[in-house]
Amino acid sequence: MQMVKQIIGGFFLFILLMWLFAPKQELYYLIEKSLKKNDIVISDESIKDTWFGLNISNANIYVKGINVAKAADLQLNLFFFYNTLTVEGIKMDASLHHVAPKAVDELKATYSIIDPMQVQLEGLGSFGTMVGTVALVEKKIKLLFPVAKDINAFKKFLKKDKQGGWYYETNY
Repeated sequence: MQMVKQIIGGFFLFILLMWLFAPKQELYYLIEKSLKKNDIVISDESIKDTWFGLNISNANIYVKGINVAKAADLQLNLFFFYNTLTVEGIKMDASLHHVAPKAVDELKATYSIIDPMQVQLEGLGSFGTMVGTVALVEKKIKLLFPVAKDINAFKKFLKKDKQGGWYYETNY
């Protein structure tokens, strides 16, 4: 019985050490490579590997060769059953202020094994607050703006719901 406990304990210790010392930067480069297929490039960033994920700072985001935003800090936490991506300090390019929010203070995406078919989104910025979901199977994004402040720039893309709030819905 003692040997079975040692084998099970050793297995879980092996899994824990593999997770802590895994090459997380390679996962980031894999994500970057898949984004490049859609003409989205993240450049000029500095990457720091942490115990539980990655910290990426001062990243410029380009879509189809056009600089659309600068993110001050990205934090990717990788746990087996609960993963988060937190992006702070997003400043949109001045040329996009007529169709996008000027700044996003914080954007958080959460993936949990409890609901594996959806990614939960939360945001806070010049537009107020935002909550949303990305349905992975249906390939649908829905963003709700329950407390909308400065949405005039992108209000033409939003719809009004029955409760008087604003939402954005699209397929990808």
